[in-house]
Amino acid sequence: MNRRDAMQRVAFLMGGALSAPTMIAMLEGCKSNTATEAATSAFSFSPDYKNLVSEIAEIIIPKTSTPGAKDAGVGPFIEVMLKDCYSSAQQEHFKKGLDALEESSKEQFGKKFLEVTPEQQTALLKKFEQLAMAEVKENEQPKKIVDNETGLVKDPKSPDPKKGEETKQVVPPVPFFKLMKELTLLGYFTSEAGAKNALAYVAIPGRYEGCVKMTPGQKVWAL
Repeated sequence: MNRRDAMQRVAFLMGGALSAPTMIAMLEGCKSNTATEAATSAFSFSPDYKNLVSEIAEIIIPKTSTPGAKDAGVGPFIEVMLKDCYSSAQQEHFKKGLDALEESSKEQFGKKFLEVTPEQQTALLKKFEQLAMAEVKENEQPKKIVDNETGLVKDPKSPDPKKGEETKQVVPPVPFFKLMKELTLLGYFTSEAGAKNALAYVAIPGRYEGCVKMTPGQKVWAL
């Protein structure tokens, strides 16, 4: 799967409700730029963080009568997506989110995230979900730029007469837990395990049916 295909799939999977920062971040990752590729190629998780990401994904999509996130290899998938499709700023923001999760676990329970009980893990992730929501709202607030000479508030997107160009607005990174959830869903539902067991899967589709009758409890069709 190339980068643009991945972006289109996650947007479709999320019902078109994918965050704009994520779309921009993935588009930035699609640029053929030697400097960008060199920066992203160095990205990787430590062994502890590989396990941590896989465990968080499993909590989001646990194994029940159908395979869980670990069965679908979501943890390694998230690492590859971050490495290949996201900017170095987004990668660092994600790692800082993992750092903050570990610190919060130690402060609240005196242990690392993987060492606390399932109930405590869930409580921590709910806390970080709330933090992500608050970060999204904060990022949506227009950033005020005050002109040093006049003291007036300027539109961040308005042209700067001194430079003769439009002032660019920096796109904030996607909040850690929001991105974690989005990539978990993408990795799971585009995996063989997720497509065959959690979705309605047809290995070799037959003729095109423009209108198919849905039945109670009908699964969403695999991509």
